[in-house]
Amino acid sequence: MLMTTTGLIGMLHKLELTPTAINVLSVMFERSEPGGVVDMNQADIDAVLGVGQASMSRAMSLLVDRGLVLRSGNGRGHRYALNPAIAGYSSEAEMQKEMTQQLATGGPPPILVPEYQKRPPKAGSGGLHAVA
Repeated sequence: MLMTTTGLIGMLHKLELTPTAINVLSVMFERSEPGGVVDMNQADIDAVLGVGQASMSRAMSLLVDRGLVLRSGNGRGHRYALNPAIAGYSSEAEMQKEMTQQLATGGPPPILVPEYQKRPPKAGSGGLHAVA
């Protein structure tokens, strides 16, 4: 079992992730190596989940935008890793070593939580109605 540095599960609801993004993140955690490297691309993850390329792409973009997942490579050659702040490590010493290295270079990338507490209403829905 891997050790982690954060209580990600406790803040998951604040990240406003879609169900598909949560499933993608779950697969990535399950298949990640210590330190967060995930030796899978979107097609590999989609083969596990069966959500389709478009849904997979939207979910992965959301995870990258929130800072939970880091993307490397370009074009179809993207590879992914979990943010070091949420990745699992094989030991406490390994976790401390990685965090020390991250802090020496400015810290791990931030995890971005949406600023609003409630999703804004959709345009044209709700609003004021005339009463006769």
